[in-house]
Amino acid sequence: MSQMSVQNLVWIDLEMTGLDVDEDRILEMACIITDSQLNIIAKGPNIIINEPDTVLDRMDSWCKDHHGKSGLIAAVKKSTYSLEQAEKDVLDFVKKYCPQRSCPMA
Repeated sequence: MSQMSVQNLVWIDLEMTGLDVDEDRILEMACIITDSQLNIIAKGPNIIINEPDTVLDRMDSWCKDHHGKSGLIAAVKKSTYSLEQAEKDVLDFVKKYCPQRSCPMA
């Protein structure tokens, strides 16, 4: 049963190909909802997004090393999720717990 409330907080964690929001791409997206006291109400989808090698090859050495050691690069290559599908799934999850235009992102 969802706990819809205007006091819920939306937490989104992203792993990206870098820190430039205009150039870099999202590789992994996860979301949780907490109440105003930071108690977890729901854990949402944790989605790995497919990106082509041309995008992955542009990552700097830190990202290649970090995401390589964690297994994220291999998981990205195997994923069939598009960014658009990931966005839709996360938004559908958030809508279960947060009235439209009312809950802050933390």
